Amino acid sequence: MPTLTISQTSPALLPPAPPHAPASPIHEHASLLFCAAGPAAPVLNQSRAAAEFDVGRDWQKFIAGWPCVTMMGRSVEVPAAEQRIRPATFFSAANPADSATRDLYLQAYQNHSHDNQSVRQEIGQAALAQVREQAQRLDLQVPLQDVKTRQAYRMDPATGQGVPYLHARDMPFRAALDATDAAIHTFLPGYATGDRYSLILATLINPRLNVSIAYSRGNAAEQHHAREAFEVIRSALGTSGQQDAAHRVSLYEYTGASLKNARESLDDSATRADFKHVAGAPSPLVGGDEHEATHVFHISATTELIARRFRDPDLSPEARCIDVRDKLIALVHPVERERIDALVDTVIAEQGIQPGAAALWIADREYANAREAEAISRPMMFEQIADALEHAGSPVYCIADTYINRARDENGEDRLTDRHPYRPKLHPHIGRFWAAELNGERVLAPREHQWYFMHKLLDSVGGPVIGIRSGALEPFALMGHQVIYLEHKDMFTPERHACWQGVIPYHRLITNHTTGYLNKESETFRDNALRSLLSETLQRRLERGAADPVYGPWPDRQQSLSRMEDDLARGLLSSNELKLLVAMTRSRTTAMQTAALPGTFGAAPGAS
Repeated sequence: MPTLTISQTSPALLPPAPPHAPASPIHEHASLLFCAAGPAAPVLNQSRAAAEFDVGRDWQKFIAGWPCVTMMGRSVEVPAAEQRIRPATFFSAANPADSATRDLYLQAYQNHSHDNQSVRQEIGQAALAQVREQAQRLDLQVPLQDVKTRQAYRMDPATGQGVPYLHARDMPFRAALDATDAAIHTFLPGYATGDRYSLILATLINPRLNVSIAYSRGNAAEQHHAREAFEVIRSALGTSGQQDAAHRVSLYEYTGASLKNARESLDDSATRADFKHVAGAPSPLVGGDEHEATHVFHISATTELIARRFRDPDLSPEARCIDVRDKLIALVHPVERERIDALVDTVIAEQGIQPGAAALWIADREYANAREAEAISRPMMFEQIADALEHAGSPVYCIADTYINRARDENGEDRLTDRHPYRPKLHPHIGRFWAAELNGERVLAPREHQWYFMHKLLDSVGGPVIGIRSGALEPFALMGHQVIYLEHKDMFTPERHACWQGVIPYHRLITNHTTGYLNKESETFRDNALRSLLSETLQRRLERGAADPVYGPWPDRQQSLSRMEDDLARGLLSSNELKLLVAMTRSRTTAMQTAALPGTFGAAPGAS
């Protein structure tokens, strides 16, 4: 097992921290752990290996062998003082925010990602070497036949296409989707931000589709998202030349107990009575005899509507993609298109993105709920993907999030945290392009500008996009670009986008292990739990003396930490899943079809 070639020194022999440079909380915990805690301390009883540890003599960062890394910082708080040179003209590590916050995120990203001489990179390389070995061991636990069989979920073997899908409560009304003259009504709750992307496209390509958008009374975030969706969809319809734009989108305030529960009974008059019309044309949600028999479809019906459009035998799927692409391009003013064209050229040149490179879409979210956490990128899984692609001769670059976000610590305080402090290699990274500024202006603030930017970027580079299933990725596939999305076998609503397989280049790879995190148990969550346990253990030891045993609910908490640690270590793709992913970037077809091709499961990806 590789470790750093740096002499290890006991922290007890190091000089005390200078007054002007106090150690970070992680350093303090580490010093206490290895200086004050004896071998009988509960935490050390559960450790997997003896820790190697040193604190740099500048007292600013620790130097550790890999066994220590396993025990300590899966995520690292970012000191605000760390600064480096700006990586690119057009880049943002933060979502839209004030300049001071943007600078703080940028400093964190520059230090943690661009410091190639840092000890962190060596730790990351050691971690990646272990990941390669772990991927091969996972092949023993996940047989090849299971990998192949999993990709056939909700696929029609006769056609090679996904099985059509409708929500259970929409099934009795499926004939309405086939009618040529009847309006189709669907519903978007304000909290469903991911659904708005394909919804906009569905309204553009299906003139029969009408949308009711609602937010819960008193919920400012929902109201903001709902109003934004209302304006964006109306604007898109108007810009595309659809004269009835004002009549197809409605905005409501929901006054009942639960908007999430209400969406399951939108046809009931009692439910509709809790919706207050705010803007746009009245829809069936206003109630009354006129709308009593009108069904309101679940938002997932838009996914099937789009699939039906692409299955239409009158035009090829490629022609349908061109149609969608033209509609989206038309939303952007020609002057803005020229400016974005030049911006794409600049980004590619500055970042050194190579022709044919695959884009790794990094997903992260501040204060994610349990469902959102399932779709957050695991750092080492995406390093594993990058490593496999590069060994197969395919360059990569990253886009979107950077793993650096605000997170609440064990005391409930907000801290800027890097979930991926040990990066084995620096990849080109475009960052949160929607928030980046050029000459003080957010050029890509409008949604249609973001889509056009991504279209030009992917068209110019020529490679696919790889990420966890996300509504943000769907427009790229509908424009004709290959998207490979990861989805674990038990992920929520896996059947919904199965209907796009073999029809739209939105290619699914079903994995054995969770792609994101269950129960929000990320690296940050685990480190909070560890710090909390350390603090309580050391406090009791200091109070009672080193010789007295420390009693408490530690076994259960240690068991929980052990389970989280095991999940973080196993949160990878197996070697066979990696081979399938790499092969999909070349076959440009579904995982089921690619798995059946000769040579797909050949040489191990990432083998050195």
